Formats: sequence, structure tokens, C-alpha cells
Amino acid sequence: MTKKEIAPIIIGKLLNIGGMLQKNGNYMLQPFDLNQQQFSILFSIYESGKVNQKSMVNKLVLEKAHVSKVVKKLHGMELIDIKPSDDDKRSSWLIITEKGKKTVKACQKIMYKWNEDWTKDIELSKLQTALESLQVLQSLFNENT
Repeated sequence: MTKKEIAPIIIGKLLNIGGMLQKNGNYMLQPFDLNQQQFSILFSIYESGKVNQKSMVNKLVLEKAHVSKVVKKLHGMELIDIKPSDDDKRSSWLIITEKGKKTVKACQKIMYKWNEDWTKDIELSKLQTALESLQVLQSLFNENT
């Protein structure tokens, strides 16, 4: 096969995998009234401790309006606090609440169990090869966007 023939197959498979992961993630997060993208944003805030919304948009490569909508929901669920920035009145800090921390930890337990289940029959060397290939693809996509 040529590059021209392989490229759309790779993209198709990645989109298919992404769809399956999103569907499974959404299903597992239903008890928390979250979907996979909302959890990703919550988790990113959890990891940072304190982050401004603009850097969230850049880090997660999501649309500003979408992140704003999710932030509003997470705040309404009392999973995060929103504090105005002292330096820039147009900017706000997103801070995880105690309820948010507990929610992240509960979601992580479910995700870790799922990760163990789907990888249990795959050899470590095959997982490492897949990871290396995905890192190469991610790097290439980052260069071309």
C-alpha cells in the first residue's frame, strides 16, 4: 500500500477507537452525571489544582465555548470554584473543590478497573509498541495543526 492509501485507514481506525472510548467513558461516568469530555476538564483542573480557563482550552485543544459550557456545569455541580484573577479582570481561576476531588477519585477507580480489564490479556511488549506508535502519531498531528 502507498501512503495515500494507508493514511485514511489510519485516520478511520483512530476515529473509530476514539468513538468507542468516548462511548465507554460516557457509560462509566453516567452515575456521576458527567461525560468523558467533562471528566477530562475536571481531571485537568484536579491535576493543576488551580488553572485559568484559557490555558485549559489550549491544553485540551477544545473550543473555548465548549470549555465555558462545561466549566459552568462543573461549577453548578459544586465540583469546581471560579475565582476572578487579580491580574486580569477578564480571566478567572478554576479551582477543584473537595467534592470535585472525591468525584475524580471515584471516577478514577472505575477507569482503572476498566483499564485493567481490557489490558489483562495483552502482553506488555504489545502495549509498549502501541504506546510508541500512538506517541509518534500524536507528535505528527501536533506538528501539522
